[in-house]
Amino acid sequence: MASDRRRKQVARVIQQRLAQILLKEMKDPRASFVTITEVEVNKDLTMARVFWSALDRTKRSRLERMIEHAHGFFRTEVAHELDLRTAPNLEFKFDERLERQERIERLIRKSLPEQE
Repeated sequence: MASDRRRKQVARVIQQRLAQILLKEMKDPRASFVTITEVEVNKDLTMARVFWSALDRTKRSRLERMIEHAHGFFRTEVAHELDLRTAPNLEFKFDERLERQERIERLIRKSLPEQE
């Protein structure tokens, strides 16, 4: 079992490497619109849950297919960056926290009386 410090370190390396790949190394132009918002690594460093978001949320399904298609490439590139016996399996999840936050802000603004 890895320490909490080590898990955070591995998560940070994964997040930085994936962001670099999406921004500079992917040939698909849609990749530059994807942001890696957070990475969580389990205790034995075999699984990394990667949360992502996109500027244009209407293209979410197309971006999910692109990420799924490049999954093996991402894992290989992350493995080269990490000094681990086996590379963690990457599980990509769309980060819905931003949408929830926007929805809550809209509701709060709607419920407050208008200021003149």
